[in-house]
Amino acid sequence: MKVTRSPKHAINARPRARLLAGAGAAALGLAAAAAFGPGAPAALAATTSTPAITVAGGNSVIAVQTSGDGLRFYWNQYGTNTWRGEQVAVDGTTFSSPTIAQDDNSVIIATQGVNNSLDFYWQTIGATGWNSETVALAGTTFSAPSLTVNDGSVNIVAQGPNNSLDFYWAVNGSSTWHQETVSGAGTTYSAPSVAANGGGVNIVTEGPGNSLEFYWAMNGTSTWHPETVAGAATTYSAPAVIGNGGRADVVAEGPGNVLDFYWQTNGSPIWNPETVPDTSVASAPAITPDGIGVKVVAQGVLNTLGTSTDTSGIWQTTDITHGTGLFPAWGIADAPPTVTMNNGSENIATFGANGNLYFYWQNSAGAFPQELVAPASIN
Repeated sequence: MKVTRSPKHAINARPRARLLAGAGAAALGLAAAAAFGPGAPAALAATTSTPAITVAGGNSVIAVQTSGDGLRFYWNQYGTNTWRGEQVAVDGTTFSSPTIAQDDNSVIIATQGVNNSLDFYWQTIGATGWNSETVALAGTTFSAPSLTVNDGSVNIVAQGPNNSLDFYWAVNGSSTWHQETVSGAGTTYSAPSVAANGGGVNIVTEGPGNSLEFYWAMNGTSTWHPETVAGAATTYSAPAVIGNGGRADVVAEGPGNVLDFYWQTNGSPIWNPETVPDTSVASAPAITPDGIGVKVVAQGVLNTLGTSTDTSGIWQTTDITHGTGLFPAWGIADAPPTVTMNNGSENIATFGANGNLYFYWQNSAGAFPQELVAPASIN
């Protein structure tokens, strides 16, 4: 990446994407306006796009692609079950699941736009109205993007033309976006995931032959290093990556609908694979650090919703949508979920089979109350 210095961060500054002014948000959430009330095949296709969730200004915030290909934002004041929503972009503008984060005092969102373009939106926390920028023009973007905040800039990745992998960055406060090709044609077969980690950037994608591919570059350089995490016939969903206490953690759906977890200590070439026990997933999983280990959520077979927690190498898996007794509530999750942590609580967003947008949070008893964020008629 180019060695461009940010006025705020002159040391080790690799321009990533720009930042807006405002109050904070975090990675995977919900958001703001009128109140709505208190060797297996690939994963089963979801009928609805994946919501994006993070925490901003201490509140859970969520962004979703609507049925009319618009972009909406929802937020919930912490400690309440009242959700508010607002339109970020009108119908006919948004053609992928969004990605969301808090950047300084703003909330930022990226999506695939009209004619395979790449669009970026931001709003200062506590303000009204959204600002938009075009990151990349028509014919550049062929997947849902992923974004992260990194050393005073924003980084965005997306699948490019001919199954390539593209990286974009802009310094906070600037609307100038820079593009880099991470890997060329015929290398990328899913939406990628990006994370800032240890003074650099980590990216994962599904590669040729259902392999799992990893790319990294140090801040301030333009040299990308490729690694194969797992070979052919191992990966059957878009993977997800996080930087977590000096290591990279990756999750993906594996053969036979199992949930696979991989980790690598920063600076080591060795990937450590684990299969999470007692899992049967049917979607791309999502992952977040929880201060001790990691939380992973995924849509299960028969559209159930489950979460797995790793603490010191010990996995515990829970079906969080139980109906009566031990019988899971089938049909409750009709899209891949997303997850974040807020004040020690696991927060999850997903669409139900009825098209409603739901939010789950883990209470002190370990249960996951469900909240209706917005009905299908709005989304």
